[in-house]
Amino acid sequence: MPSNLARTFSSLRVVLSIVFLITMCSVYAQHVRGVVYDEHALTIPGVLIRNLANSAITRSDLDGSFSIRSTVGDSLDFSIFGYEHQTIAVTSELFQSGAKIKLNPSIQEVSETRVTRKRLADFDVGFLPPVKNVQIYTGTNAVIQLENLNGAKSSGNAREMFAKIPGLNIWENDGAGIQIGIGGRGLSPNRTANFNTRQNGYDISADALGYPESYYTPPFEALQSIEIIRGSASLQYGTQFGGLLNFIIRDPSLSSPFEFTTRNTVGMYGYMATFNRVSGTLGRTSYQVYHQFKRGNGYRANSDFTQHQAFAQISQQLTEKIRLRVEYTHMNYLAQQAGGLSDLAFETDPRQSLRDRNWFEVNWNLLAMHYDQDVGKDAKFNVRAFGMLSTRKTLGFLGKITQSDPGGPRDMIAGDFKNGGVEARFLDRYIIPTKKMEIRGAYLVGGRFYKGQTTADQGRATDGTDPDFTYQHPDDLENSSFSFPSQNFAAFAENILFLGKKVTINFGVRYENIYSASAGYYKQYAIHPVNYDTLAIYTLRDSNEVKRSVPLFGAGASYKTGKRSTLYTNFTQNYRAINFSDIRVSNPNIVVDSTIKDEYGYTGELGFRGLVKSWLIYDIAAFYVFYGDKIGLAPKAGTVQKERTNIGDAQNMGIEFFSEIDFLKIKSDTSKYGLSWFVNVAYISAHYIHSKENSYVGKEVEYVSPFILKSGIKFRSEKLSVQIQGSYNAAQFSDATNSVEPSGDAVIGLVPSYFVVDISSRYKINKAFSIELGINNATNQSYFTRRATAYPGPGILPSDGINVYGTVQYQFRMK
Repeated sequence: MPSNLARTFSSLRVVLSIVFLITMCSVYAQHVRGVVYDEHALTIPGVLIRNLANSAITRSDLDGSFSIRSTVGDSLDFSIFGYEHQTIAVTSELFQSGAKIKLNPSIQEVSETRVTRKRLADFDVGFLPPVKNVQIYTGTNAVIQLENLNGAKSSGNAREMFAKIPGLNIWENDGAGIQIGIGGRGLSPNRTANFNTRQNGYDISADALGYPESYYTPPFEALQSIEIIRGSASLQYGTQFGGLLNFIIRDPSLSSPFEFTTRNTVGMYGYMATFNRVSGTLGRTSYQVYHQFKRGNGYRANSDFTQHQAFAQISQQLTEKIRLRVEYTHMNYLAQQAGGLSDLAFETDPRQSLRDRNWFEVNWNLLAMHYDQDVGKDAKFNVRAFGMLSTRKTLGFLGKITQSDPGGPRDMIAGDFKNGGVEARFLDRYIIPTKKMEIRGAYLVGGRFYKGQTTADQGRATDGTDPDFTYQHPDDLENSSFSFPSQNFAAFAENILFLGKKVTINFGVRYENIYSASAGYYKQYAIHPVNYDTLAIYTLRDSNEVKRSVPLFGAGASYKTGKRSTLYTNFTQNYRAINFSDIRVSNPNIVVDSTIKDEYGYTGELGFRGLVKSWLIYDIAAFYVFYGDKIGLAPKAGTVQKERTNIGDAQNMGIEFFSEIDFLKIKSDTSKYGLSWFVNVAYISAHYIHSKENSYVGKEVEYVSPFILKSGIKFRSEKLSVQIQGSYNAAQFSDATNSVEPSGDAVIGLVPSYFVVDISSRYKINKAFSIELGINNATNQSYFTRRATAYPGPGILPSDGINVYGTVQYQFRMK
């Protein structure tokens, strides 16, 4: 018995010891909380914080705040690319007062780097620093910060989201934000095809080489920022004339293990949407998942739609220098297409629809992996691999809008996209010591491999009115069936030099090796001219294979005229390969020139930008774009058809200007209130300077609005913000002949000028709840921005009328 009692007491001592240790750990292993900032008192997000004693790791949040498990006597190491490492000892005072950590730049950047975050906080837009992560940014660039941006984020109103980016022409025939269509400096807005469109740095378009149109746009409610890069630095991303458009998904919460956000929106025309997101960080692992659902009846009859978007991301800090991140994106939607209108029908009632059997379906799937590694003190290495399996299908009657839908079988066009690629980048900073000045620099080298497989089929489908995407004869389509394999290898290099404190020089090169091919068949029908009976059907097989090697060069320079002002210039070569949509069209009223060829050209710019304290931001730039062998639509001589052909050489030149002034901050830089006025204006002169058809020389380039103006006034306080914005576009032509009088099918003709007013507001009730109210097209203007040649037309596509919406947001964060 005594021995049993002794064993009992011995076990009890062990248990009490364990409890004591756990208790002591709970007492002493607390969390040090604090904030990281730079020498200008601007917070620094994304700082890696490592406890050298227990290997706990975290990163500072968007506002520079952090929380990390620590005990008295531990050492905390703070590091981020471009700043000097700092190590502090944990004291008992830190648990009470919090830590305020100041980091100094390892290589002092130009002032643009230091004031970028300040610009974003005050103006929702700013300029990118010259060097960031594994990118070099020069020339005309901008970053839109969406956290405090006013506007209809749920429905993705691009007119508001891109209001402060000059020179953008926007197609506004999609009031639900399912797809955006923007073009800059006189380039076509068609599905944003003239931009290299990316999400978190990887491709999201249908086929980066042969069909760079974007059917997927991430939810603006999920975005942290949008980057737009034009000029020589854009060669890092591709050959496009428009440059880079990169959507940055919001980072997971780094300071909480669980954060939940829900946004619920209702609007006119049956619009309902919900956006829900969970995210957090547990030790070295960060995660987030979001889902957006929206549906509505649309502004016009026969415009019902439903859309789902989902995104999942998990990232792991493998070591203090290596991070791995995996992302999956899914989007699907079904939309009824109201079709186009003739000019007379638009003037009579822009909300009417003459098509009730047309449908559009998209299914988009993206998978991406990011590998990031710090190499030494000032170098970084990144690999991003990505792949896509997606489809798009259109169903309906494609005849002229002046023809009534005769019923019977409908035309169906199906596209299947399978592609993938890998892109690697290495960036290193260096110093060249000299007697006269210190030369600092950074070089970037990288490579990219991309392979795609696209199929495009067109044939007869069901004769009902519902969205039944089924071919009647899938093994013998009535129109065409083609496959378009492609392969691309690219190598690129960029270097930037800081000569003293005022002069910066950069230059870059890119080499593209492109292989593209097509193989398949199409059918021609011999029709009786009187009774329209089919006399004969001819099946014509066609195949083509093209290989190209394209070297491109870009260079730029900047000079600091003041502490926060810069004069800059850039030159870059551009190239655009023939797209699948250029050589295969689905409209029986359009034919393709058999000698059509690639487009080429270059872009030059001269600009001046800066910041006056914290109350004025400005950027003015003059640009010149030479566009050789521009592809477009023109009447085919001797026929009633239109022809897609190389119309000729064009030049786009103009001036872009953006400025925003905060009147209340002129008096007090620390004012809790703001009253700002922004002006965004662009003048663009775009003309054909050479053409195989002399009648085109001197004509204006199609879909170029020569004068674009956006301006707005915004009041903001700690809880309330209200903005009124006006948008004006001058009249523009829809074809190279500059036809003012519309054609009978409404495909060709003038696109008249228009002016639209948007009102938006947001009120923050407390830390958890906020509400947003707004009115798009407050004056209920009837206007259109596009004459479609095929889907979703053909004909005039009216823009939405007045729309009132409201959003309620709730956020919960676990401590």
